[in-house]
Amino acid sequence: MPLRSLWRGGGDDPPERVDPPVELIACLQIATDVGSRFSEHVAASSDHQPLANAASICRWEILQLRDRVAELDVPSPHQGLYSEVLSRLDEAAVAARLLSNGHRFHNLERICDGGQALDDNLAALTALKERLTA
Repeated sequence: MPLRSLWRGGGDDPPERVDPPVELIACLQIATDVGSRFSEHVAASSDHQPLANAASICRWEILQLRDRVAELDVPSPHQGLYSEVLSRLDEAAVAARLLSNGHRFHNLERICDGGQALDDNLAALTALKERLTA
């Protein structure tokens, strides 16, 4: 029996499982939807201006979602995941801005870097949602 358990005066009772907040899962679903809508815009247009606008709208939606997530009250067992969600949303917003600027100023490096970073962060948010709902 570990000393920690003896100190607490008991056996090795496993900690109670705390379900993730439903609101956090809903926000992660919204992030997935934002990514899907942006992908549809990319598939529908090859002109730089509409793609720059779509990336700007995507960034705005991500920042709105980030504000919503920041206001959530998340139980302590999920604080690490909560911090990761906030970090991924921040990184996705930066990537969307980079992508938008790349399309506006016809900068291929920014388009590639921003697009890859946005894809990576939105995919990570989708994976977090799937992990919470599994």
